[in-house]
Amino acid sequence: MKRLTFVVVLTAILGSGACASVRSDIQRQYTRWARAALSNDVDAILSILAPDYSLHTYTGTTINRTDYEASLRKRKAANKPATAYETKINNVTVEGSTALVISDETSEAVSLDPVTNKKVKLIHIHRYLDTWIRSGKGWRLRTTITKVESTTVAPA
Repeated sequence: MKRLTFVVVLTAILGSGACASVRSDIQRQYTRWARAALSNDVDAILSILAPDYSLHTYTGTTINRTDYEASLRKRKAANKPATAYETKINNVTVEGSTALVISDETSEAVSLDPVTNKKVKLIHIHRYLDTWIRSGKGWRLRTTITKVESTTVAPA
């Protein structure tokens, strides 16, 4: 009985270590993506995505990888700057070669309030449910489902 308990505890410890490793690997991918978005590095972003990637927006629209790539290339050609943001992982569940990740992507911008004519800070949050798949030694994003989208206004 003691041996069985030891094996169960050891398996739990090793499993949580594996999940922590997956979490940090995927967090690095989110960080790479944020840097690539700021510099309009389309190829770096695409290298993170699985070939069958799809984005499901908060309004219910599905954007496939081909259309997403076209929008990235259009933004790059127009030299449009991207908004800086940070992605924080809230939860990771690993099932074999698939990881389900709940994350919050937060961006901040300063804008002029049209009523008060004062500067305000807009804090925009997307909460995503992302499905990552193991690809070779790394992880690639297969689907993104936008679960929550909100904007908060605060004094600047």
